[in-house]
Amino acid sequence: MAPIQRTTSQANAGIGKKVHRKRVTRREPSDSWNLLNHQGMNPNANDIFMQNQTENQSPTMEQPPDIDEAVGPLREMAERVGKEVETFAQTLDEFFEDLPTATSRFDAAHELVSQFKAIAERTVEELKGRHERDLREELKKEWGEQAHISAVSNAQQSAASARSMSSLSARKTEQVQDLRQWQQEADIWDLFRMMLELHPFESGTQDQQKDQEQTLTKLGPPHRYTSEADLWQRFITEDRLGKERCQIKEWLERTAIHQSSDVQGIVEELEKKAGRGKGLWSSGWLETRERIKGEKRKRSWPNAADSPLPQIRRSDNQELLTTTLDPDAAQRQERTLEKPDAYFERAIWVACWEMLRRGSSWQDVCEWCEERKEGWRAVCMGMAMDSTERAASTAAWRRMCRLASQSDGATEYEAAVYGLLGGDLKAVRHVCRSVDDHLYAHYSSALLQQFEGYVLRTRPSKAPPQQWRRSDVDDSLQDPKRAEEAIKDLIQRLRQSTTTSNESAKPMKIIQSYLLADEVGSMIHTVGSCIAETASLHGLEDMIFLRNREAPQDGVILPETEVALDPRALRIATHMSIVHRVLSPEYLAGLDGDELHEDENVLVAYIQTLRAAGKRDLIITYAAKLRREQYIVVLGHMLQDITDSNERTRILSLMQKADLDVVAILNEQLKWVASHSLGGEYVRQPLRILEDTEETKLHPGQRIDVEFLPNEILPEDEAVVRCLQWFQQLQGEWKITFDALTLALRRCLVTGRFSCARYIVQNFPYEAVSMRKSYPTIGRSINLMENTTSTPYDEEEAMSWDLMRRQSKTYYELTQLVHAVEKLYDWRLEENKYLNKAPRPTNVPNSLKKAKGMVTEALDPIIKGILQSPVDEDEAADLAHIRITLIPEIIIAYNTVLHAAGNFITRDCLLESMELSVAIANGKESNGLEECFVEAGRMRELVKSFALTSKVMLILKAEGKVWKPRKDRRGQDLGMWEIAGAGVRAGGDE
Repeated sequence: MAPIQRTTSQANAGIGKKVHRKRVTRREPSDSWNLLNHQGMNPNANDIFMQNQTENQSPTMEQPPDIDEAVGPLREMAERVGKEVETFAQTLDEFFEDLPTATSRFDAAHELVSQFKAIAERTVEELKGRHERDLREELKKEWGEQAHISAVSNAQQSAASARSMSSLSARKTEQVQDLRQWQQEADIWDLFRMMLELHPFESGTQDQQKDQEQTLTKLGPPHRYTSEADLWQRFITEDRLGKERCQIKEWLERTAIHQSSDVQGIVEELEKKAGRGKGLWSSGWLETRERIKGEKRKRSWPNAADSPLPQIRRSDNQELLTTTLDPDAAQRQERTLEKPDAYFERAIWVACWEMLRRGSSWQDVCEWCEERKEGWRAVCMGMAMDSTERAASTAAWRRMCRLASQSDGATEYEAAVYGLLGGDLKAVRHVCRSVDDHLYAHYSSALLQQFEGYVLRTRPSKAPPQQWRRSDVDDSLQDPKRAEEAIKDLIQRLRQSTTTSNESAKPMKIIQSYLLADEVGSMIHTVGSCIAETASLHGLEDMIFLRNREAPQDGVILPETEVALDPRALRIATHMSIVHRVLSPEYLAGLDGDELHEDENVLVAYIQTLRAAGKRDLIITYAAKLRREQYIVVLGHMLQDITDSNERTRILSLMQKADLDVVAILNEQLKWVASHSLGGEYVRQPLRILEDTEETKLHPGQRIDVEFLPNEILPEDEAVVRCLQWFQQLQGEWKITFDALTLALRRCLVTGRFSCARYIVQNFPYEAVSMRKSYPTIGRSINLMENTTSTPYDEEEAMSWDLMRRQSKTYYELTQLVHAVEKLYDWRLEENKYLNKAPRPTNVPNSLKKAKGMVTEALDPIIKGILQSPVDEDEAADLAHIRITLIPEIIIAYNTVLHAAGNFITRDCLLESMELSVAIANGKESNGLEECFVEAGRMRELVKSFALTSKVMLILKAEGKVWKPRKDRRGQDLGMWEIAGAGVRAGGDE
């Protein structure tokens, strides 16, 4: 059954024609999963699975979701998710493990549903042991409020209500409600099991046909002496629609026993309202009988039937009192009874109705009536209730019951009892209080009419005479398609009726309505659509849900949304969806892309409920039932919740056991986290290292900013690192791991997230990753980029090493870039400490000399050339941006280090500056540094920096200070700059 096309007048409907519709961060810990409080729905149904989009300070970057914040508001919903979810997941796991070897998918699925029902029933029995008395009191009180039966006196009613309220107020109502919900769930699973049997899929049809043939063979061929009981049995065996109506009617009788007050409780409530206790039933029309006796003693009493009736008035009003005590006297004389007796008469018909509503047998009804000296009532009902060998046909008796239900003098419950026995739907409707009552009336009436039509067609001799046959027989009752439309129409009307609309909108009743219409697939699709529409209606971006519907224009939310908002109903719908998929694989094949997304939203919603409850191990079981592209997104987003290494290992094992594409899931997680944490747009100046200074002797017009390097680790940085830790726990996967590390690190650099870049390098140093990942790949733990001790065993291994080096080279060089920046920062801290010390030491501290040496070592690979071997276009674009924006800044910063070090460490540093300029000028083909400066538009800035350094060289030479070059620099001194001294000075002045 497809979801309806919504109109304002049909907003409460959920069953109808199919319609296709189009698809539609955290810096501060304020992002959260909002609870949707939509109007017109259950006030407790205020949990919806959506995430707020908050405004970021940077327009190019969304803040990543904080995990605790993201699922925080779902905790209220999660607290209602009990241990049963583990039992259901375990049962489901066992089912799918055994399914490949099952002889019949239908039998296996049927058994699975029976196990679900058994889980609920075991919980009911467990809870009943502690709360059965409280439950009985609550059901009895609830029945008394719904039955609308006036007490004999208002004082008695008030006192009874007060006692009831005080007795229940001390009870644990929450546990009682839990018990009731579990009982409802057990009944729902029973209905689902029954509908599977009534509408079997291909694998179950043949077995049912065999059972039907065996039953008919046992009954034998019908003949003129065949009893109506045998005809009934043959009817519900041969006629599938009749069998369905009969079983649903019996199911509704069982649910009345489970979910409503028992007959004993109703009797007690009637006695309480009467104020007479058990004496209510013992004396019949006691007050009326005493009035008649008293009047007989005062006057003569007519005997002839045509004599005028005595005029006796009721004690409490002026209505005429009946003058005889035979059962139909009041109706025949069109008179009434004394008030207590009228209450007794109504109460006993109420009790009879409630017994019939609960499927009590005629023997039970008869016994109950006999105990209260009202056996004649059981006799009246018995002929219509039981078709036994005692009567060749009860059709005539049913007709009399139908006529009795239409009598003007009958009370509403008396008419309902006779209407139920005779198939008069109109008479029964007057006493229907609940959705199930209306359904029961419908199925009972339709079943009797269908049976009478069956008898008329198959055994006309057993049918009543023409003049006794009912004139309101509806031929459509014999047509399964029209019968289906009739039940859909009834459900629609119940949803729109003022008396049943609230109950019809409850999650369990919504599921029940779809099961009765045999539309599990439509229920799943409609609930999924509601999830999509609800998210679209509020314009929020969700972490998990894949939406494809636009927000409804009228803003009306369908009742099916309640199923998604109730954890129990959502769990039931999810497992029904899985069973439906197992039995009907062609159902999914018939859905288009948009419909598939909506259909799977139910599974995704349940996964998110488990996520909020912290049941992450169970999520894999349900994610494995999604399509590949769906579970990749769902699990990719969910993995961010996991921070413990052991739990990561366990979840990885579960995903691999479920045969999920683990690499694709991890890549999706990285993509999603990067989009939220690192933004998407390039930053024009990712890192500003330099600041201007008027000092030209110690620094060439620029120096390193002492506060240029961010040290704060933000939550989004931690999110990226958590994401990358998953790759470390994969066995092997050299290329996948380094691809992920490279992507994350270069995205940090191009978007200006240098603190995150440093955090990545600190957590995943190249050497550690290489040592860990190389062993599963080549059988040895080595640092491939800095290996000086190991050699390949053969040419094939040498080729593997070369390939692995190429695959990890970019990450290695990016880490070198980060290290170079860190060493520049370390130098600046030491330099600042030295320059600001008063008085300044005459000897340069070793820490400053060491810092300079580490800068030179870190800059050496950059000067030789890095980041020139991209593997694809995206990486080439990122590396080009890094080289243009960062390398010129780093090189100029390095020259400021050489300039300053040449002043207070050794003049050799000034020669290193000269060598740096030569390396840039002559390394066009090797290091590409010149191209970086040209593309960045900073060549003039570089030349000026070198010119100021050369000027200092000449100044130091002119001062005649003694300088002994190192052994490796013999033949080089500052005098070689004198040849072009004037030109250099001019350049410096310029």
